[in-house]
Amino acid sequence: MAEINASAEGVRNALTEALGRLRKANADYFELLEKSLGSSPLPIANQAKEVCSFMQRNTTATFDLGEKLIHANNVQDALKLQSDFFQDQMRSLTDQARTMGESAMKAAGGLFSPKN
Repeated sequence: MAEINASAEGVRNALTEALGRLRKANADYFELLEKSLGSSPLPIANQAKEVCSFMQRNTTATFDLGEKLIHANNVQDALKLQSDFFQDQMRSLTDQARTMGESAMKAAGGLFSPKN
């Protein structure tokens, strides 16, 4: 039976390994999703690709936070990391909402423009 290493370094190594597997599965998922959207004949495929890109950036940021938390030295470091992450994600969400709003306005404008 394998020996269990419950030291802080052993736990960090196990978490890092698990996070690596999650990152790989996430990358595979988004690769498959991008291929599906690339072959989609739907008129909203470009908007869906944009949303997919946002999702991928958000999940990558979450994995990055997890990696930083694994290596945090104390609770204060962990709380600072989480606070910074939250602020960054709120800025990102605001930018993503603005971008999607602009994209929706362009798409809506195209519906009402005169056809030749």
